[in-house]
Amino acid sequence: MKAKKSTLSPERKQDVLNRLKSLRGHLDGIIKMVDEDTYCVDVIKQIAAVRGALDRVSRLELQNHLEHCVVEQIRGGKSDAAVSELMDILTLRQEVA
Repeated sequence: MKAKKSTLSPERKQDVLNRLKSLRGHLDGIIKMVDEDTYCVDVIKQIAAVRGALDRVSRLELQNHLEHCVVEQIRGGKSDAAVSELMDILTLRQEVA
């Protein structure tokens, strides 16, 4: 089975990569905070900020999926597959929350 490829435009891909790299830096900062025994409330606030930023990246990916992949699946007569993938995404989000 051939792996599916992303349909991110070069601009959106760069935006997603930049956001993820920034998040990696923030996560390293949180690790340092814990290592240095930073007050727990300050650590929790930083974790919440990272979680929010990750959610924004996830929304970019979802938007791209809806605009491109889902549209292509429906046009290609594969609406059941599109619905199934979206249900998987929604179920995953509920399990993580």
